[in-house]
Amino acid sequence: MRSSVSYILSSTTSEPNMSHPDYDQYSHDHASLLILVKQIGPYLKMKTFNKFYDRITRLGNVKITDSTGQVRNILVRYVKEHPVENNDWGDFQTHRRLLGLVSLGKYDSQQELNEICRVHESLKVKYTSTLYDSRCILFGITDEREYPPSDNSSPEEESVKSVQEDNTSSPEEGATVREKFTTPTNFKTRALFYNESDPCTDLENQLTEFINSLFWVLESKRLERSREKLERVSLLLAPFEKKDFVGLDMDSRNNKKRCTGRMTKHLGDLCLQAGLLAESIAYYHSAAETLKSVNDWLWLGAAFEGLCAASALVLYPNIQRTVSLHRNASLQEGSPKRSNSITTTVGIVRRDIVNMLPPDEISKKYREAIIHYSKYQNAGIVETEASFKAARISVEQSHSLQAASFLQNVVFINLTLSEQEKIQRFEKLSDLYLQIGFTRKAAFCQRLAATRHVSPQNPTPNWNKCYTLILQSFPGHKITLDPTEMCHDNQQSGWPALQIQLLQELVVAAKRMGHSALATRHMTFLLQTMWEHLSASEQKELAIQLQSLSSQCEGAPVPLVLDSGIVIPPANLSNVPVCLGFGLRNLQPHLQPRKIETFKQDIGPFLFTPIKFGTLERTSNKPQSKMGK
Repeated sequence: MRSSVSYILSSTTSEPNMSHPDYDQYSHDHASLLILVKQIGPYLKMKTFNKFYDRITRLGNVKITDSTGQVRNILVRYVKEHPVENNDWGDFQTHRRLLGLVSLGKYDSQQELNEICRVHESLKVKYTSTLYDSRCILFGITDEREYPPSDNSSPEEESVKSVQEDNTSSPEEGATVREKFTTPTNFKTRALFYNESDPCTDLENQLTEFINSLFWVLESKRLERSREKLERVSLLLAPFEKKDFVGLDMDSRNNKKRCTGRMTKHLGDLCLQAGLLAESIAYYHSAAETLKSVNDWLWLGAAFEGLCAASALVLYPNIQRTVSLHRNASLQEGSPKRSNSITTTVGIVRRDIVNMLPPDEISKKYREAIIHYSKYQNAGIVETEASFKAARISVEQSHSLQAASFLQNVVFINLTLSEQEKIQRFEKLSDLYLQIGFTRKAAFCQRLAATRHVSPQNPTPNWNKCYTLILQSFPGHKITLDPTEMCHDNQQSGWPALQIQLLQELVVAAKRMGHSALATRHMTFLLQTMWEHLSASEQKELAIQLQSLSSQCEGAPVPLVLDSGIVIPPANLSNVPVCLGFGLRNLQPHLQPRKIETFKQDIGPFLFTPIKFGTLERTSNKPQSKMGK
């Protein structure tokens, strides 16, 4: 899939690259408003933050009525981290811009509150180039009588702060906290005060109002851009392109077309985020025609990807990210009717939206976009993310081989990644391979992720995760934990050489975890199920290892329950040793039987007679007659 002219259009110097790939992206994320949810300060427990993060992410879309009375469906995406380098690609694809910030923090004193406000303002400065609005959720103390106010401001300043606090907080919750602690005067963000134990009933309403504010800023920028004359627009650039256009004649015909095509594509991005699907498809189609005429391959690929995203949003609205178990369950219940609803939607849309891609064309355009991205070395992460999006579309269309082709392309993209990013890439590949039924490839990716967890380049090796991933890869390698199921009817499935290596790696991981009983169990399983596939030297070596492991723990034929809940069945050596034949051998000299010879004295012949001589027993033993008495 990768182009034969890959890397020839960009050099290998240290140019601005996107720093962190996002393997969780869906095509629907092109239409989402990106919001960062950040924990501030050490006092808010991670469990509390995760609880509120899950609650916030449930608000994934909001219905907003625009000035013309049209109802728009605005999608929202929440992230916990967002590198500034990725934010620089906002002109290339607007869904990469961070538009909103929501911070959460807990305080017990005025000083801690001031520190939370300071960190929040520093985050706003960090993303100031794209940030539209922000909110700060503050959790105060439950019993404030133990914490007197530590504010040294004058009474006039105190009254000003109280008025400001009344305008920026909910009237019911946290009222007692506002009487004691106030935000600094230079804190320009709307603060939402709650107690940690409160139900926070108005949180969703506050977030809906926040998303509304983001939408109206986005809508104003879209209208402002749409009113510009395309002949006079400036040239939009990807971060690594800035030096390529230095000194060029921007008034030439080709460069004017380039400016027009890129701005048209940019308007398509803004319309897609603003909920105007038909307008975005029209802009993308027009931009693709213009950019193709000037061989602007990078932005042509982005126009194709935007066209695919807008069409997929209409055709497959159910593949957007779900965050709650209840919602997942409802999707599963409705899955049999899913194809019918999609078909009905397509029939309606095809009459209304011009230039919308049919289902078969989406994958073709994605393939063209990926080929265009592959021509630029600095667009490697964009190409990777596009491959994942295309694979997820193919999964939705039940095209397994097509999805596998997109996933295979990810492996060949050469990126400079950290060990953690490599682990994430292999785990996402494994998940998608499982969805299309490629269990062997999924197991291969899980094994690669396991090795990355303990590689020498990893500064924080994690043997527990390595063990878990190897164990999860067993079904793809045709390995079961029960020895009786492994060798059923004397027929073994799978690849013995690979299975032996995998089991040995599992034993090593268990040993490095410090779980000798678990390592002994797996080594016993290895000898029991793989004995006939081992050479004589391997049999001897593994038997010695088993002897060493078993001496470190007490063995018992009982199931082992791991912390994750996985049960490891018992494994007994019922096949070892095996008697193939026998032969008679002399015993050791000290164990051999010996004949003991004795010399008898000659005392004459032995005579037997019933007559007893020299006794009176015959007369004494006669029975007495009763008549004689």
